[in-house]
Amino acid sequence: MLMLILMLVLAYFTNPSLEEFKKEVKTQLNSKVSDETGDPSLGFIAELGMEFTDQIIENLVDRKEFYLCSVYTVSLPDGQYRYLGAFRMFYPLQDKDPLENINRFNIH
Repeated sequence: MLMLILMLVLAYFTNPSLEEFKKEVKTQLNSKVSDETGDPSLGFIAELGMEFTDQIIENLVDRKEFYLCSVYTVSLPDGQYRYLGAFRMFYPLQDKDPLENINRFNIH
């Protein structure tokens, strides 16, 4: 019983915030752009462009908090993608990775 209580307390204090999720989305997008272009200088340019995407990401991401975890929904043109945030990590709740289709959104 004590172990369960400790896990619940740990989950509560490690529930990632909306800002942490947005930062993760930006990091993954920037990494994907750098990988796709194969040019580190273009990755740097993309990083500068990412500052403009803050507002876009703000409008695309929604968070539902459940105190011990959160569910984040990213709304993209081809659908919604959900992620479970728990223990400072993010777990996709679907098989499809929207970042695999990043070229369709002309981000490169």
